[in-house]
Amino acid sequence: MGSPADLRLHSDAPLRLFTVTEADALVPQLEHVFRRLDPKLARLRELRELIEDAESYFGEGLLGAPPKDRDAYAVSLQEQSDLERSVQADVDEVHAHGCELKDVHRGLVDFPARIGDEVAYLCWQRGEPRIGWWHTLEAGFAGRKVLTPETGPVK
Repeated sequence: MGSPADLRLHSDAPLRLFTVTEADALVPQLEHVFRRLDPKLARLRELRELIEDAESYFGEGLLGAPPKDRDAYAVSLQEQSDLERSVQADVDEVHAHGCELKDVHRGLVDFPARIGDEVAYLCWQRGEPRIGWWHTLEAGFAGRKVLTPETGPVK
């Protein structure tokens, strides 16, 4: 998991269509997951910098480094691996609800829904108190529109 792109952000689970009420009910749980992720992601950034610094100074694998530096490097690699597994477990927890985690750092989550006659996404970003946005499957976050009664029925 060298970068956020290495995370499995999309589930392979069958598509579940949400109502606004169902998606809103998950917001507190999602907020909890993101609060749990914050320190893990921060520590991962620190570890990556430490590992990159050591590798740029001594060379990858630290073959010529003193034993204490090689030991510290090995400990950092193990901690990084453990944290990556823990982050992926949190991401998988989000997927288990049937929604899609679009950006782990921003806390951006999409909920497949039927809006009017089309399948689209209800869109939520960490910090928003409830689902208030939607966008087409193709539009993404930049194409978010306010969810209003005029939007059409969300089934």
